[in-house]
Amino acid sequence: MKNLLLITILFSIISCGNASRNVDSKVSFTPPEVSDESSISETSEWAATDANKNSEPDAQKDLNKSVQKLIRNGYLTIEVDKYKETRKKISDIVKQNGGYIGNESETNETYRLTNDLTIRIPSANFDKVMELIINESIKTDSKRIEVTDVGEEYADLTTRMATKKAVEKRYLDILSKANKITDILEVEEKLRVIREEIEAAEGRIKYLDNQVSFSTIQLSMYKTLDTQYTPPSGPSFLTRIWKGIVQGWEGVINFIIGLVYLWPLWVIIALLIYWIKKRKKGFNFFRFRKNKNTENN
Repeated sequence: MKNLLLITILFSIISCGNASRNVDSKVSFTPPEVSDESSISETSEWAATDANKNSEPDAQKDLNKSVQKLIRNGYLTIEVDKYKETRKKISDIVKQNGGYIGNESETNETYRLTNDLTIRIPSANFDKVMELIINESIKTDSKRIEVTDVGEEYADLTTRMATKKAVEKRYLDILSKANKITDILEVEEKLRVIREEIEAAEGRIKYLDNQVSFSTIQLSMYKTLDTQYTPPSGPSFLTRIWKGIVQGWEGVINFIIGLVYLWPLWVIIALLIYWIKKRKKGFNFFRFRKNKNTENN
């Protein structure tokens, strides 16, 4: 009887201990109230930590459920026969399938007319548009398709943004309860940083959405122009030599005739030379007589 009573008492003590432990484990932590005595930095750190802890299961859940988000880029080089008609047909194909032409660069070379186009097309019509463009060509030089899966990055950005929004909400709650100026400024600075991070994540998500929903085709189309060589027409080598001799002799004759046309100039030059020589001779004669008279004296 005593043994039975002892066993009953031990069983009751063990049951009470387990129950107390279960109750303690179910008690959630209550955030401290913001007051003049409490530190705002400790409260804000609790807000960020608690938000991250609450969002971890959801983040892992979102990553596990991440779906494929594919960015498709096509690179195509084709040769066309009728350049203008083909360019118009490609423009019509793009518009009919909900796309648009972004950039265009046309180059007119000696033997080739080239046009490089950047085409944005809904991803659902990507393969269809590629085939339609190829059908308009007379030759396909190259075709390449690149596919990038950004599903994991997209899910990660979405989860991080949700976490940061939760932290932002808690900071706003703390800000509404803050009394000190220093506490208010500190929380506002943290809110500014969180808001910048949220906007950066939102911008990246929008960019990925655009890249996934619209695929890109880098098209290079060209037309080969007439490259047949036409030799220059004209006289033969010996004929050109004889023609050069004749033209040279004619040039000499024309030079002599030109000199004859300038006879007034030659007359003036001759008279000027005669006058200079005569003056020089007269000057020497008078100088000679002067020297002779000096010797006689």
